[in-house]
Amino acid sequence: MANILDLFKISSGKELIQNTHKELNLEEDLVLQIFASLLPWTISRVELSESRSALAKFSDLKFADLLKESSIISSEDKKVMNSLLLNTFKVESNNSARFLNIAENIIVSIISEIQSINGQLELTEIKRTLLGASEKSSEEFIKVITSGSNDSADLIKPAGRIALEDKDSSEDSILGGFTGGK
Repeated sequence: MANILDLFKISSGKELIQNTHKELNLEEDLVLQIFASLLPWTISRVELSESRSALAKFSDLKFADLLKESSIISSEDKKVMNSLLLNTFKVESNNSARFLNIAENIIVSIISEIQSINGQLELTEIKRTLLGASEKSSEEFIKVITSGSNDSADLIKPAGRIALEDKDSSEDSILGGFTGGK
């Protein structure tokens, strides 16, 4: 079952941690801890409207795009998270605001892209999948986070795909008879 924290199994997630570490001058472990608590919270608070769309496809997002201010989460909710980040993780308020912008932009991009792949999915089901409570949009989520990357996030092993292919396929093997194939 996929969830938002699977993002950190792929190269894009690792790059996000490194870029945030450099931008905010915080330890990478602390950045990961903050994202591990912030991303699920952001999912629970995000309400998308037809007028609000993602800045770019998830695979095309640049770190500078993630820093752009967003207004999907209410200011009251942001104040609560700012105080949590300050009190729990000792993050300064300007860095806290940047973390919130990054989290919002990531979640909006992922949810928007999932909706564009499968317009039949309701926002509630997408959120439940991202939080790990449902599998309804897992396939779309995995497509979104692994598109544009050579990284399968250990969610789908490339060598395993071969084993899962239809064994009764009438197509000839690219290796011909050298390996005992068709």
